[in-house]
Amino acid sequence: MADQPLTPTGPAAGSRGPGGRAAALVARCSDGLDASASVPLLARMADGTIDDADFGRYLAIEQAFVRTAARLAGYCLWQQSEWSRAERHADAVADLVGPQSRYFERLLATRPVDDATSTDLLRRASVLEGAVTAALDEGGYAGVVTSLAAAETLYLRWCTRAAEREVPRPGDVQRWIDLHVTDGFRSQVAFLHQLVDELPDDVTDAQLDRWFAGMLRAEDAFHASALVEVAA
Repeated sequence: MADQPLTPTGPAAGSRGPGGRAAALVARCSDGLDASASVPLLARMADGTIDDADFGRYLAIEQAFVRTAARLAGYCLWQQSEWSRAERHADAVADLVGPQSRYFERLLATRPVDDATSTDLLRRASVLEGAVTAALDEGGYAGVVTSLAAAETLYLRWCTRAAEREVPRPGDVQRWIDLHVTDGFRSQVAFLHQLVDELPDDVTDAQLDRWFAGMLRAEDAFHASALVEVAA
């Protein structure tokens, strides 16, 4: 399945109720999203208590996953035969290999992670790449877009809640939160939800749940890997 271009379906194909498949999927996984949005690393970023070393390690693992995400977006571009959808995937590739890559390079230059720490850190954090790769192997395009929808929906949820709290935070942490509540980011999440809505009916709800929930569990392990107590 992963090697076959997607056969596009109509916007209403595969929908489940008035909100579509994505809305139903998010509703079914809402408790998991809430739990994943409250893990220690994200809670510390939200309340402004994260220290610079933990944030630096987090940036290092995020940079690594952005590189994975760029490859995944390229895969989605190749698989998507509907041109307007393909263009959106191409835009994602351009953003990930351009502005986002430069963003991490700039911030990590001020918070270097030594080689020994980085090797072990990236090994533990690779659980996130492993989850989305497993979804790709099982479900191809459907598995990838559902997994990415899980990750981006999680970030929209926790950053939206964090942004609503007026607490002092380190400037770079505040900017990271702000990046995930912009109109552009909300549009990207909505696009991924649209792609889930359009998946063919032979992609079952059970598969969607497994990929979405699996990505959330991987996000939890990924975020834990940046903390000092896990690294020790």
